[in-house]
Amino acid sequence: MAILCPRCGREYDATLFGFGASIRCDCGSEVAPFPDLLSEEDQAESVQMPIDGTLDLHTFAPAEVKDLVPDYLEACREKGILRVRVVHGKGDGSMLKTVHAILGRMPGVESFEPADSCEGGWGATIVHLKP
Repeated sequence: MAILCPRCGREYDATLFGFGASIRCDCGSEVAPFPDLLSEEDQAESVQMPIDGTLDLHTFAPAEVKDLVPDYLEACREKGILRVRVVHGKGDGSMLKTVHAILGRMPGVESFEPADSCEGGWGATIVHLKP
């Protein structure tokens, strides 16, 4: 998983960001996996998240998930993407429970189920959206 510099777009491997730490890019911009860790200047230069049918929650703070998941799924629906893979990781299962609770309350969600083994197994959820 790559994290992009908000200023120049250079990719950094997510493993560089231990415990949410930030690093300084060659262009001088601060790069962090969680936007609230960036300075106000760097937050203003945020990078758009691609709407491609896969939402990887590993680089987001748990507090961001409640708004992020519905917003991302709605953006997918608007683009005609009706099958979405949400990667929440395996961990202790708390993120999975949070994601499933959110999905269960969304009227635009037709159904959801754990991904098969080649798509992340129980570390990801496949969401089917209503057209």
